[in-house]
Amino acid sequence: MLAPSMPSSATIIKPLATLASLPPANEVVFPGLFGWSPVSTGSLTATLRLDRGLFATWRCRGIGPTELPSTWFRPAPGRPHYYMVSDVQAWLAARRGDQLDTATTWRLSLARDLGQEVTDPTEVRKLAALYARAAGPRLPGSVTFTPAGFRGYLASLLSSR
Repeated sequence: MLAPSMPSSATIIKPLATLASLPPANEVVFPGLFGWSPVSTGSLTATLRLDRGLFATWRCRGIGPTELPSTWFRPAPGRPHYYMVSDVQAWLAARRGDQLDTATTWRLSLARDLGQEVTDPTEVRKLAALYARAAGPRLPGSVTFTPAGFRGYLASLLSSR
């Protein structure tokens, strides 16, 4: 005869997250990253306190933030996807019916994180590309570009999206 099952002391509790429960864009901070920085799936889900499986479902359904091209990055354990911080913030704002554009996000990042007060969108893009070039192809959070990917990333910072 089998013993009755005892409740385990280790219970897995997944956070109950919905698109409506996502935080406002202005409350989300990716430590050590700028508005133009790429962020991996792991960092994004940790910051937003989301289950990776739930976020993967949203991504597959096309309701997540815009991804950066996977060919820009070296393969990494867990096969993460990468997003630009400003795209994540714009996605969060859009989920609440707000609008947040890339230039504003980058301008605020320059002012807050680097003390650079710039209003001209072209200058904002140039400064973002300059700081990204100075940081190089290896970034915090295990983000590593391929040489061609880094060139593509820098070119994308200078172009209007």
